[in-house]
Amino acid sequence: MINRKSLMTRLSILAISLLLTSATSINGALPQMRRSLSMTTTQGELVATLPALAVVMFVILSSFLADRIGTKRTVQLGLILVGIGGAVPLVLNDYALILISRFILGAGFGLFNSLAVSIINLLYREEPQERASLLGYRGAAENIGNAALTLTAGALLSLGWRFSFGIYLLAFPILLLFTLFVPEITPQTEQTEQTETTESDTGDLKPSVYVLALFALFLVMTFIAIGVRFPTMVTDIKGAEYNASNFLAVMPIIGIVTGSMFGFFNRLLGEKCLYLGLILLALATFLISISENNFSLLLIGYFISGVPGSLIFPFIYNSLNLYASPSKMNAATSIILIGCNLGNFVAPFGLSTLQAASGSSDVFAPFKLLSILLLVVLVGIVVKKQFASRRVQVKQG
Repeated sequence: MINRKSLMTRLSILAISLLLTSATSINGALPQMRRSLSMTTTQGELVATLPALAVVMFVILSSFLADRIGTKRTVQLGLILVGIGGAVPLVLNDYALILISRFILGAGFGLFNSLAVSIINLLYREEPQERASLLGYRGAAENIGNAALTLTAGALLSLGWRFSFGIYLLAFPILLLFTLFVPEITPQTEQTEQTETTESDTGDLKPSVYVLALFALFLVMTFIAIGVRFPTMVTDIKGAEYNASNFLAVMPIIGIVTGSMFGFFNRLLGEKCLYLGLILLALATFLISISENNFSLLLIGYFISGVPGSLIFPFIYNSLNLYASPSKMNAATSIILIGCNLGNFVAPFGLSTLQAASGSSDVFAPFKLLSILLLVVLVGIVVKKQFASRRVQVKQG
């Protein structure tokens, strides 16, 4: 009998998130790969980006597959696909076959991307503080995996571009840990005798899940907009030859620290974690918008923007228990992740729309509008919360 409260179970659940952001960890090997296989620049970039397409497709399929073969088997299948699809370029010479392998890698990620969250929500459904802490650690694990695997791929590059793809062999020891220490997860796994009523008691999947997905789309669009435009803003201030890479490397560290502390912030602030995250993001975008001639102000705004994601997204995932029954948890998490991936996709279009709305060609201009939109969203959430509280009081009165 596997004890879900054991340290090894917790570590095994978190370990699968180490891989989730590693699709671009081999980017440093692409120049050597292009030369070796006589690829064009576009072909090389496709090697890096193709997994993202597969992720979107298989995130949608993962909840249906989990309903049929079980959550644990779906994660195991995903890890196998990551290990095989990720590592086979070690022995492949054909560009088309490498593209197929990268699609398989993305398919594996897609199969357990949403399940990495829903497993925590299902196993620790009746332990809100433990659940919140693990969701925060899960976000930190993504950043740790991103940094560690990118560094490892870079070190292996000295042996040849093929060896960088060896980082995906990590999927197999993680598969072993997951198989040995994580119990089978079903909607009934953590049913208790408690009769506490939540919104999910009255239905399978609340419309609020779709609202949260739209919220996630807007947030991811904002974070991507900051990340994509930051190097341009740096060179706009410091000159075309200035290298912003060192500042970019700090962001995963901020995510690791903040994600690890989410459990503490959740115990201290509860739902105010969401408010704090939105306030910080609005402040970050505002500081960026007024930093046109002030490099220090730009850096402050940029680094502040590294904090809110580790507060808001674990809060969103932690809240899904209110809006989805256990049997619909995988589907609810998939819907949120689809919103996140769409936010990533529409970020360039969102930036161009805000740029046009600002009436300025200045690269800093869209961020003032983003800060205003974030404050409008915050006010809307607070007003909705107050209205809901008053409605409950009226019913009880």
